Amino acid sequence: MSTSQIVWLVIGVLAALGVAGIAGLVVLWGTAGNPGRSAVRKEIPADSVDRYITRGASFAIVLTVNTPLSRREVWDRIVGVEYMSSLPLLSGPTWSGDAVIPGATVPVGAVRTMSGTLLSVTERVTHVEQESELTLTGTALSLPLVIHSFAERWTLTDGPRGTLIVTWAIAGSPRWVGWLPWRWAVPLMRQILGFVLRHALRLKPFRSVR
Repeated sequence: MSTSQIVWLVIGVLAALGVAGIAGLVVLWGTAGNPGRSAVRKEIPADSVDRYITRGASFAIVLTVNTPLSRREVWDRIVGVEYMSSLPLLSGPTWSGDAVIPGATVPVGAVRTMSGTLLSVTERVTHVEQESELTLTGTALSLPLVIHSFAERWTLTDGPRGTLIVTWAIAGSPRWVGWLPWRWAVPLMRQILGFVLRHALRLKPFRSVR
């Protein structure tokens, strides 16, 4: 095979990969509008979340931030503000129907969604302690057959000198390749999710969903 043939072969392969990549992105963009399209393989019960975060999930990260915001203000943001909607390419969390009314207790079983340009997810509340803890399990997502399970938990505890300690734990496992060492990605994801957490706890108030 001549040099020119090799060059054209490489160009053809790269072009094919580019087209396939664009097609994949188009598919993801088209499915992202339906966060309930595909059910997860397993929903994590509230009494198993600790074990799931510690060692059960393929990936897990725990983020902790100390904030001068009051407990009530932080809680109202977590359950009553679409804090991700003011970030590029993201929206939510959005509660289904009238499941959550700002200032009221969040009921177990309430459902909310979070959406992105390429992926959207649905979660259900499994445990709640008013102004202290909110635990959710993943129930569905927009892309079929890729996630085995995922869960999320917010915890609010008193910090030093009148501050509040906010802990955000996220864990999940993909299907088929859950055996890979996904927890190695924690340092990278800590930067990304840490930015989202700091945004949610910014001192500038958010506008309420309602």
